[in-house]
Amino acid sequence: MTVELEVEQRPLRDAARKFLDHHASPAEVRRIASATARLDRSYWAAAAELGWTSLLIPEEAGGGSISGHPFADLAVLAEESGRHIAPGPLVPCNVVARVLSQANTDQLRDRVGGILDGSSVATWALAEAGGWDPDKVTTRAERSQDGYVISGVKQVVEAAPDADVFLVTARESDGIGQFLVEGSAPGLTVLPKRGLDPTRSFGTVEFCSTPIPAAARVDGDVPGENVAELAYCAAIAIQVAETAALMHEVFEMTIGWVTHRYAFGRVIGSYQAIKHRLAEHFLAIEVAAGLTASLSAALDAGSPEASTLASTAKSYIGDVAVDLVQDAIQLHGGIGMTWEHDLHLHLRRASTNRVVYGSPAEHRERLCKLAGV
Repeated sequence: MTVELEVEQRPLRDAARKFLDHHASPAEVRRIASATARLDRSYWAAAAELGWTSLLIPEEAGGGSISGHPFADLAVLAEESGRHIAPGPLVPCNVVARVLSQANTDQLRDRVGGILDGSSVATWALAEAGGWDPDKVTTRAERSQDGYVISGVKQVVEAAPDADVFLVTARESDGIGQFLVEGSAPGLTVLPKRGLDPTRSFGTVEFCSTPIPAAARVDGDVPGENVAELAYCAAIAIQVAETAALMHEVFEMTIGWVTHRYAFGRVIGSYQAIKHRLAEHFLAIEVAAGLTASLSAALDAGSPEASTLASTAKSYIGDVAVDLVQDAIQLHGGIGMTWEHDLHLHLRRASTNRVVYGSPAEHRERLCKLAGV
């Protein structure tokens, strides 16, 4: 990427790259893609040991940033994940850890320890039939004698088949709340779903009058609606950083191909029509890098512009990333259309990221809403 790293971030990038070169090599990603096994817990524990789940957590809660800019640090990891098409619940674990670390109760903060060491996989149950907007949540959390009862259905929950704990965004009588629900809770059912990206798992989660204790409600100094909004922006920031780096990786693969492949006695990259297409993709990569860096900086600074930047980045990168990878497949010719080439794995990840946490069309609509239109 063209965004310069801080000096402190370079060892983080190098350690992640070395780790993923071994654990998410092209051969290993293909093995994962062709298998039906669930998340490799030893792999995720090793990733957590490298700090993959600790960057958004304050030092007093057991985490800590490398450079003092936690979202920018996490974007560095996300970029390496995108380059390698790495498996693992990077987005949901970090979002849940962030929310729980800011809770008022010790019981909830103690749950962060399992996420930090990788022994517990956490996920965020947000989306419903109405989409990804936190304002459209219909799952109910009703008060009971001993706590709350959760009822509703959550769609496209990342890592749901592997999750030990679910952060559930649900509607209360006076607004939106966040609730921590154990995977073994009565009335909770996970229906695994086959996704386009074979390296990550998704599922539908049904809550049928699921009882939870009163302490499972995530209380904090920030209203529930604002917690959901900040978590939403955090999830998007991690995801778009991954997608932007994926674009750069595919672009480099394509440059390597068109500068060595001959057709009609000439390197195909010398043809003007191909040069124009590559120039447009390079511009898209530069814009994507700038948007992801701006979003991370806004979240680190607590800027009120974070929501607008999140939807801007999501709507732009979601479209241009898929366009770039699809064009890269075309520029690779017949070889790009084969299962044996890695480009289809990049397309699967880009296409999945395009719609998870909201499609470009949904975020353009959200931008209009944020602007008061």
